[in-house]
Amino acid sequence: MAAATSEDSATSPVTVAEKIRDLIVRRELVPGEKIVQLDLANRIGVSRSPLREALSTLEAEGIVKYETNRGYVVARLAAEELAQIYRIRELMETDVLRNLPEATPEALAGLERLNAEMTDALGEGDAAKMLRANREFHFAIFDMSDLGVFRREIRRLWQLSEGYRATYLWLPDARERIVKEHDEIIEAIRQHDLDLVVELSDRHRSASAEVVVNLIAL
Repeated sequence: MAAATSEDSATSPVTVAEKIRDLIVRRELVPGEKIVQLDLANRIGVSRSPLREALSTLEAEGIVKYETNRGYVVARLAAEELAQIYRIRELMETDVLRNLPEATPEALAGLERLNAEMTDALGEGDAAKMLRANREFHFAIFDMSDLGVFRREIRRLWQLSEGYRATYLWLPDARERIVKEHDEIIEAIRQHDLDLVVELSDRHRSASAEVVVNLIAL
């Protein structure tokens, strides 16, 4: 069987779905917006077939939804729904964080590298890049745990609300605070002080939840 080319990878449904997520994060596709498939296919340089598969995947994740006589639209969450997502995340992430083993030097170096990427994105004013590095930072921590079912559900909830969290990262004070709080979380993980890891993570999550939920409620 021939090896997949870079072009094949770029047009795979998985890659296309990630490109659509990025458009949502960048607010180039906004909640409630109708997705015109032909326009979107041309915009990201793919055929309709992988685009349809990608949209089907995103529908299963709750990121887009299909409406009769309208087609696919970017999903819109009510403030109460988003508040529930944050509450479920709190419960599940707490269990995962309390189950963390002692971090290896390699794992700690990886977290520091990801937080440095966030600092670079901050300097560039690239909220999408910062959001991606933020997600990778937190899941590098979650993936240390062996609670696989919890991790998969947490990932789904993050994906569902990512477009809304992007609004938080457009706030200059929030961006700088996130990087500082990540440094504190890394140090708590280094000491394997799991109570402190949970406390810092709760504070970190609550700050974004308060801003994002209140913005949607306006």
